Amino acid sequence: MMMMMMMMRSNSCCCSSCSCSSSSSSSSSSSSLGGGGGGRGDVSVSFSSFSRRRRRRKKSSHFLRRALSSNSSSSEVEVEVEVEVNERAKHYFTRDSFYEHADKLYSSFQNNHSNAKKANAERFCWDYWHVENQYTQLRTPAKEYYYEGEILNEFYAKFEEELLKYARENLALSNFTPIWMSCYVDGMGQELHADVPHGPLAFVFSLTKNFDDSDDDKSSSPSKSGRYFRGGETTILRPERANYWQSFDPTEIVERTQLFEEIEPKFNRLTIFDPRLPHGVREVKGTKDVSKGRLVLNGWFNEPAISCQGGLTIEDVGKVLDAKLDLLYEELETLPAMIGFAALRMEIEAETGNVDSISWGADTVAPALSLRDPNEVTETRDVVLATIAGMMSECVFPSSKEKSSICVPFVFG
Repeated sequence: MMMMMMMMRSNSCCCSSCSCSSSSSSSSSSSSLGGGGGGRGDVSVSFSSFSRRRRRRKKSSHFLRRALSSNSSSSEVEVEVEVEVNERAKHYFTRDSFYEHADKLYSSFQNNHSNAKKANAERFCWDYWHVENQYTQLRTPAKEYYYEGEILNEFYAKFEEELLKYARENLALSNFTPIWMSCYVDGMGQELHADVPHGPLAFVFSLTKNFDDSDDDKSSSPSKSGRYFRGGETTILRPERANYWQSFDPTEIVERTQLFEEIEPKFNRLTIFDPRLPHGVREVKGTKDVSKGRLVLNGWFNEPAISCQGGLTIEDVGKVLDAKLDLLYEELETLPAMIGFAALRMEIEAETGNVDSISWGADTVAPALSLRDPNEVTETRDVVLATIAGMMSECVFPSSKEKSSICVPFVFG
């Protein structure tokens, strides 16, 4: 069977020379691969067939791939593929203007809540969720909220479709947990916590408009009168502070901004982050009106699975990756143990089936062992991620009528 994702654990305390035992499992989804037929016989692949030039604290690596073209039985094709390996893991990022119909979702909510004297059924949906010293917010299942009788609101249905499409194509995650709609008004927030079991990445989609539409300066600071409230930012512990003494600088004055990343709930912003990091919601101070509070849709992406779009079929991809991943697993057993999640994106040429480019759609990978020297962390990440990218760049897929995009998940830990 095709291995849908990689899971690796190690008890070794060594670094560059440690070995780790690996186990793998498959994830079922609509894009799951069936039984693989092994690698293609006309593809030349081996760990030594690419060269890697790795320099300290550099972000780009180059791979020289020598592989037989899928359209030729004799000629070798040399292609240099460049891929960026981030100096550090990317534990959070945002996508602004994510959904073209965000205003429709916002308007639907406003129609239900803008008139506080109107006793419509939608106003009675909220669970006042309070856990002493931890959580205080209003919440309701988003899909149920957007049902209009027996029919799901078309713009909410499209939102879930767009969210799932983005997750599959960029994160190699094929599903998400049921989405919550959450609202925060004065005095509400979330203290720091971590919710790892739900999925490798969490998301928050903001429907918050923290300003008066009549105010010309909608980018004004929270202290100005145009804002409905202060606070409400998604607060995430900066990963370099997770091991405080590793990054300790006795000459540095450490304040909140050095300890936490704070992401504003900007309207139509999708925030994606690593839920292993302690995170929360800064207390909202200001409005007590639900229609003017911090309004978000939130959940977790889960079910890692290979995705494929374009001319190739998932069966085409499986036949090539079956053999390649077996070799990759063997090589990774000789490298330092890691923890985290990564999604590798590959753009495939239509005619030759060669890998045209490689990038990382997600990368929360870090060494399993605590390393004090940031350069050592960078180099350890680089050798593991560059090995994955280099060996995957050697793949040669069948020719097709159009270019293809493939996204492959890797789960460490």
